[in-house]
Amino acid sequence: MKKRALAILVIYLIGFSLFAQAGGANRQPQKNPPNPNPQNQNNGPIQNTNDQNSSSNSSNEDTSTYSGLLTILELDAVSGGLEKGGPQSVNGILNSVRLASSVLGDAPEFFKENTSTTPVGTISPKIRLSQQLSDNTFIGFNYSLGEKSETKTTTTSTSNRFTEDTIKPTTNEWKIRYGWGPLNLLTRKDFSYEFSFGYGNSSTTGNYGNFGLKLPGMSGGVSDGISGYAIGAGQLKYNIRNFSIDYGVAVPMWDWLNWYFRGDFTMFWGNMSMASFQAGADTGGTAGSYAPVQATIFKSKDGFFEGLSGFTWSFETGFVIRIFNTFGIRVGGFYQLSTFSVGSVQGYNVAPGTTPVEIGSVENLSSTLDNKQLGNFGATFGLVKNF
Repeated sequence: MKKRALAILVIYLIGFSLFAQAGGANRQPQKNPPNPNPQNQNNGPIQNTNDQNSSSNSSNEDTSTYSGLLTILELDAVSGGLEKGGPQSVNGILNSVRLASSVLGDAPEFFKENTSTTPVGTISPKIRLSQQLSDNTFIGFNYSLGEKSETKTTTTSTSNRFTEDTIKPTTNEWKIRYGWGPLNLLTRKDFSYEFSFGYGNSSTTGNYGNFGLKLPGMSGGVSDGISGYAIGAGQLKYNIRNFSIDYGVAVPMWDWLNWYFRGDFTMFWGNMSMASFQAGADTGGTAGSYAPVQATIFKSKDGFFEGLSGFTWSFETGFVIRIFNTFGIRVGGFYQLSTFSVGSVQGYNVAPGTTPVEIGSVENLSSTLDNKQLGNFGATFGLVKNF
């Protein structure tokens, strides 16, 4: 009986709701009871929509006002007007690597060195794209095409030898990142963070030139009588792979301003090659300041321990000015530490009247030991857009 009564009640309710939707005139009194629910349903969403319009601008803009998952695009504009152009690529750091005999003449000496790198040209953008995959994970892609810079290295020795090297490379690089995040530089309420792992590749080709000058040196109050000058030119190439750990945090300060900090620790390895030609002249009474003509050609082996390898650690901090809720300008500064070594190489240094020197027998490929540990700093700026 209970089942039969329940079935009749269900049939009655279905028929009642269908008849009410038909809106028969004779059933007006029975139409009134359902009316409060449609009115509440109609008015409720209208009221909630207004609330959402005001609240979503504060909450959704914090993560994204965007339906779905957050997409972040950054353009790091590297300008030639800056003293430094942001944290240097691995290849830019390696521009100070030269074969010792190509800048010292034929006699290695202790040199004191000063190296500086500046961007060349107008603006060369670096693209950093991050796509959120879930609430806590993302995938990112860094890309730079045709980035140009100039590295000048000035060296002075204990025996009055002066050398200035100039390297003008063009670098193409990419890196894929995956991890927790992404770092939302335009966050509105809560802090945003990123911790990810990256793998990338970079290739560089650069023109190399140097000028050397040797003045007579003094030893025990007596001049060595050696003086001369030399001019050289050549080309450097790098092919580098790297693995990195990237991290960062962004914190809102005011409605229009955020503070951010980020950095990365990169381990790199690969190979380098160099071909250079140098012409010199002796002007003193004793020969030996520079060889009349010499050529250097070498290539390093590939691999972390056998070839060119090292580490770099960069720190960047600054502010993001929110022009709009999804667009801002990032300005800041950075400091970067680097250390590297060149492993086994193959090649020769050739000069008339001398036996070709197999490059593998040269202890240090760089002109000094102190240029293997570099500190680089400067300013950086860019544009940030959320989708």
